[in-house]
Amino acid sequence: MVSWTTLQTAAFLFGPIFIPKLIAIIRSVNVRKTSTRTLDPQTRLSLNILTLTIFLALASSLSYFQSQNIIKATESRLLLTPNDVLLRRLENLRLREGLQGLSSTDVVLLNTLKTREGRLLYAAHGPKPLTECAWCSISDPSSYLFYSAPTIAAPHIVNIAVLGLVTSSLSSKTARSFRISATMAGLGVALGEFVLLYSHDLLQNTQATSTQDINWYHWRLLTYRGLAIATINCMLGVVIYMTATGRYGFSGVSDLEKIEALSKSLDVGVSHVRTSLFVKSTTTRNESNLNDISEFWRTEAANRRNIASQVEDTKNQVLGRVNLNSINDEAFKFTSSLIDAIAATKGPVSNIQNSTELSTS
Repeated sequence: MVSWTTLQTAAFLFGPIFIPKLIAIIRSVNVRKTSTRTLDPQTRLSLNILTLTIFLALASSLSYFQSQNIIKATESRLLLTPNDVLLRRLENLRLREGLQGLSSTDVVLLNTLKTREGRLLYAAHGPKPLTECAWCSISDPSSYLFYSAPTIAAPHIVNIAVLGLVTSSLSSKTARSFRISATMAGLGVALGEFVLLYSHDLLQNTQATSTQDINWYHWRLLTYRGLAIATINCMLGVVIYMTATGRYGFSGVSDLEKIEALSKSLDVGVSHVRTSLFVKSTTTRNESNLNDISEFWRTEAANRRNIASQVEDTKNQVLGRVNLNSINDEAFKFTSSLIDAIAATKGPVSNIQNSTELSTS
């Protein structure tokens, strides 16, 4: 499988890219205080479909739903157990399972396992290619990979179809915004499995010193495939849920929709301008309409001049009726009388105070 050095290299390469994004997501979720939204029926249906696929993917990673490994089931060794011993152990296993004896598939598989190369291919590709492929040859190990390709691709195609369904136009606007990312993730898992199978070294198990060191590559990939599909679907479901409820990310309008709305508004503006230009052009080309418009604006200008002159005359009449000198005289008289009244009231008070001071002294 993948070595520790490869994992370290991948961590050094992709860690600085994904870790800051993960931290930013966590911080935005903690800081955001906006009210959450309820899930619409389309988003709820998409999440239910993803949940079902997650459980199916996890179930496929269990050994109960995988093809039987007869070498492990009979407690044999991959390269050291003779074929006749493996035959007797497999017969006893079938009797314990309630079967009458070996099936035709078991016989074909045992014939393939007679050779060292056949057992190495069994650990890498499982029993199905070794028992069903008629044109495969042990001398050409890649032929078993080519035969297994449709079987390997089938669950990935189904998963990509599910991802496309939950992010299609039938789903909510929130789910549709993740269509490209979900499809790329599904294709990435499928491509990764093919790359791992193609780059697998069949001779790796020849260096194993114990049964624990045997790399049952086929069954490990089945487990990792189910876990990878479940992880991707789970991440997509979490992101859709958080976005649909307003806890993270998408505000409700994608960039493409904003561009479309802006384009529509520009089209409306251009159509209005074209309409006005068309009306103006039609009006100016018709002599009677042009005369009517000219007469209208001449009448309008005359009315405005008449109104302006009437306003000016009224203003002058009002100002002419007002005698500013008389108003100034009246204001002066009022002010003088007010000052005299204040002085008259202040005089008796000061005389009383002076007499009081003399009597006390």
